[in-house]
Amino acid sequence: MIFLNVGQCYVKYRVMNRLENSRKIRTTAFNGIMLALIFALQSVNLPNILTGIVVNALLVFVSLYSGTASGIALCAMSPVGGIISGHMPPVMYPVLPVIAIGNMLLVICLKKTANINRWLRYFFSALVKAVFIGFIGWLTIVYCIPEKLETWVVLPVLGIQFITAITGCWLGEKLFQKIKK
Repeated sequence: MIFLNVGQCYVKYRVMNRLENSRKIRTTAFNGIMLALIFALQSVNLPNILTGIVVNALLVFVSLYSGTASGIALCAMSPVGGIISGHMPPVMYPVLPVIAIGNMLLVICLKKTANINRWLRYFFSALVKAVFIGFIGWLTIVYCIPEKLETWVVLPVLGIQFITAITGCWLGEKLFQKIKK
């Protein structure tokens, strides 16, 4: 009798372990596909504002669909696509880690404010991202770019972060709601 119970527990453990592994494999594959999609969108050479909206929407969608950790991982890797595709001008390279952290803040703020009004949540999360990227990005530019003439080129790119973030939040959640149904 005891042997039978141990055997049943072992079988249940093996089945649950395989299910968990298949979930991890599906999540990893899904995240890889989303990262490839983000890279592909960045290489299409759409206007910066449109690319930013779509990338932010995909980051929000992934964090809702696969979890915040997956969204944060994609946030860390998505600026690399800007370098690979040539979407980001070389003058912006010092700011790419700042953009990655700003994207992470967006995803984290959306998660932490999940219980409040959605437009207030979008506004707050986008504002945190925009202020962080704007201020830290500006400091990075001032201290890392020797030619001060180039800062006027970069500041508008940093300034559109709020618009792309708030619109991306809305689109990402809409996409998630459509897929979830």
